[in-house]
Amino acid sequence: METWILRKIRAASVRRVVAWGLALVGSVLLITSDRRYIDNFLHGPYTLAAADLDAIEDVTTTPRYYARVSGSRVIDTGLREYSVTTSAGVEKSRSESGAYYALVVDDKFLIFKSRDEPSNIVEGRLAPWPPKLESQMFDSKEMKELRPRFYSFYVQDGSFQITAYWMIAGALLLIVLLVWKGRPAWRYARDPEAHPLVARIQSWVKGDPMVVAVEAEREFDAPRFKGGHGWRVGDKYLVRSTFFTFDVLRFHDLLWAYKKTTKHSVNFIPTGRTYEAILACYGGTATITGKEKRVEEILEFAGQRAPWAILGYSEELATHFNKKTQDFAGAVEQRRREWEEKGGRV
Repeated sequence: METWILRKIRAASVRRVVAWGLALVGSVLLITSDRRYIDNFLHGPYTLAAADLDAIEDVTTTPRYYARVSGSRVIDTGLREYSVTTSAGVEKSRSESGAYYALVVDDKFLIFKSRDEPSNIVEGRLAPWPPKLESQMFDSKEMKELRPRFYSFYVQDGSFQITAYWMIAGALLLIVLLVWKGRPAWRYARDPEAHPLVARIQSWVKGDPMVVAVEAEREFDAPRFKGGHGWRVGDKYLVRSTFFTFDVLRFHDLLWAYKKTTKHSVNFIPTGRTYEAILACYGGTATITGKEKRVEEILEFAGQRAPWAILGYSEELATHFNKKTQDFAGAVEQRRREWEEKGGRV
């Protein structure tokens, strides 16, 4: 019979599998949505002659726009692009970031931008003229008369492949995340008993783990406290259930508990504080957000349910817990034994 805990593990895992599946499908659709770019990346740059350039009616839809064009000579247009550094609205420095040249192709001119020494072989993406560039280029009567001899598009500088490299990097990252997160979710959706939580619960009981499942479900349905991040606090257990996660800890395993206060500000103006009850146990840590009073009530209750645990925060305790966890746990175990020897009961 599948217990409540196994059902919750399966449900959360199935939702994660669905989410990762949707992420995969969405990523594939996004990557393959611009087939024109992919085709140019895989087969370009295309060598385009004057006749090929003349045949382009709309550069935004032409199939081959990653181009390599050869011309008879290069003319410096005199137009420059600058990068300007400002501070508080005042210009501090500027540097040349590119120059515009005209490549002579038969009897026409193809404008291209370059940061380096220009060549009569130009390679890059064909794109529509930027409005500002066109207004600067044809700002005189003589230039306006020459406008028909200029192609209605120009060659952008910069690596054409950089977008594809980012797409490949994103795809590799997605694959890593699928293996790291998606594969375990698929496994636990099919076999929730393989989840680490099940092994943890089996270490709590010598007999049937059904007892823990029944008690945890009861405390989840009627908790002592409800907190943020999906946590519910019962007499024995700390149960977390969100759309994608499920976890169960118990007060018997509590090692350290303290209040964490975080101050928030925007442009150095205080905007408020958030409060968290941090309960570090064997097997995991419960981070329960809430109003300050509720957080303090949860910590007070934790001290009652696990009087052997260390309560309160200090840098010394944090260093000891993070760097010498076994020693920290050993000291807590010693406190528990001493408490039990004195007849302590929860």
